[in-house]
Amino acid sequence: MQRTSRWGVVAPLVFAVIALLALARSTIIMVYLGVTHFREVNPISVPLSYYAFVEGGEQLFFSAAVALAVGTLALLIGMARSGVRMAGRPTVLLAVWAVCLVLAAVFPADDAPRIMTFGGWVHQFAGAGILALLSFAGLAAASRLAEHPQWRPVVSTVRTLSIAAAVLAGAYVASRLNDLVPGVYGPVDVGGILQRMVLAFHVAVVAALAVQLVRVSWPAVRRKAADASAAPGGPTVAPRP
Repeated sequence: MQRTSRWGVVAPLVFAVIALLALARSTIIMVYLGVTHFREVNPISVPLSYYAFVEGGEQLFFSAAVALAVGTLALLIGMARSGVRMAGRPTVLLAVWAVCLVLAAVFPADDAPRIMTFGGWVHQFAGAGILALLSFAGLAAASRLAEHPQWRPVVSTVRTLSIAAAVLAGAYVASRLNDLVPGVYGPVDVGGILQRMVLAFHVAVVAALAVQLVRVSWPAVRRKAADASAAPGGPTVAPRP
């Protein structure tokens, strides 16, 4: 029983750290791909998924997507273990968003002007889910978190980041009109950078929640450690004279 209670206290912090490490890994990989393959994949106009078509990029792109999904799921588990109940819309939306990340990596986009394959359609729908779902999840989570005093400091941050991501996602969808009417927005296609900005705000939402989970769970871990060190030791046997 003592081991179980100790794990119950430490678990939220462990999952928060896992989430932050996964987010850091995903971010570092995407920045590396952007810098290394700047000439092959123009970050201003070309979507992120096209890193899968450069040499050595497919495995790294898949790894980054999976790491972000794992970090999101670790965050959900950690928040649940800390006593935050987000059952329903926030949890479903975040979980489906994580699944969409993996699907978009498993089924790459068609390297063609039009969608030609089943995998290309899966990627298209998964990409739409990535753009839309986390903003709704963040707004739904903010409403739930406002009910918990310990989580109120992060509510405004999550809400602001989610709204900003939704606005950028709408701008990205509008920029795709350039595919139907080339040059409608001028000579430069900014869809790639808009997509990257949306994902950056999404990562920021998950990171803000993970950092707050650390802040919430760390005092409980310290109290548990202090109680354990202050507990009286077992009985001692006096030495014989």
